[in-house]
Amino acid sequence: MSIPGRIAPPDRLSAPLHPRSQRQDDDPESVRPYIESLMRHRRAIVALPLVFAMLALGGSVLRPRMFTARAAFLASEPSSMSGTLGALSSVASQLGVPALSAVASSSATTSAQFYGDLLTSNAVLRTIATSKYDATPSGPYDGEEFHGVLIDYLRAQGKTEADREVDAMRKLSRSALVVAVDRPTGIVHFTVRTKSRQLSSLIARQLLDLVNDFNLKRRQTQAGAERDFDARRTAAALDSLRVAEAALADFRATNIDFSRSPRLATREAELQRRVTMAQMTYSTVAQRYELANIEAIRNTPVITVLDAPEGLVEAQPRYTLYITIGAFVLGIVVAVLYALSADRLAATRDA
Repeated sequence: MSIPGRIAPPDRLSAPLHPRSQRQDDDPESVRPYIESLMRHRRAIVALPLVFAMLALGGSVLRPRMFTARAAFLASEPSSMSGTLGALSSVASQLGVPALSAVASSSATTSAQFYGDLLTSNAVLRTIATSKYDATPSGPYDGEEFHGVLIDYLRAQGKTEADREVDAMRKLSRSALVVAVDRPTGIVHFTVRTKSRQLSSLIARQLLDLVNDFNLKRRQTQAGAERDFDARRTAAALDSLRVAEAALADFRATNIDFSRSPRLATREAELQRRVTMAQMTYSTVAQRYELANIEAIRNTPVITVLDAPEGLVEAQPRYTLYITIGAFVLGIVVAVLYALSADRLAATRDA
């Protein structure tokens, strides 16, 4: 009988649980079902990792090896061209042609980033994708043999030939070609990655040739325009020189003794200065014309190849060991999950 107003004493059944019962999850007996479940499926736990490892090993060994060709170049104008452009800028400023002076000054140097963008431009990529290559391996470890255009090698997709070219250009820029520009030094590095050692080298060499051809045509085009300009200025300077010389000759012919007249002496000195200035202008422009004429027909390379692709084709590792170990670990995880899930599903069906 309980007394009103007082709390009944706690019953023996409502007493706090034993600390061991509170930590029932820490009891080794609680992990026994999991161990027993793993033991019942020990064959799967052993077989699945081995199967995963063997499949990964076979796939890695059968996968074609990739080959990377490396190249680097430094693009710069030859010293004669730089001197021509600088002198042309000076002459154009003296002659009152500021637009030509600005063009000549800015054309003397070109940034390395320009050549990096040139390598990934549509014009260059299209030429590479539509060119035909004959890549015959010289040994058993040189990769696949390929003969044909790069569009077929890249397995480009498209309804029309133009669509296939665009797809090949996209795959080439994303997966096969990597360009890096070192701005402080002005060196352009690029790599080409294919399944053939010789094909990687051929593509890298063609990229170097395309950059050099572009530079050569650009230099010849600029020199041709400068030659035409210098030819017109040379003719005009020669006419001015002849006029100045004729005026000086006429003055001396009509004034045999002008030393006693200060006015006539001053006039003679002025005419002489005009002749001297016309001679200097004509000599400078004529020299620029000769240099531009030489540059317009010059066909020497204008890029310095620092690393040629020939002999620098590297076979990329397959990482077979790491892939096999990773597949084995994945197989263990899958096997354990399978064993625990299978027993839980069986227990649910029995219940």
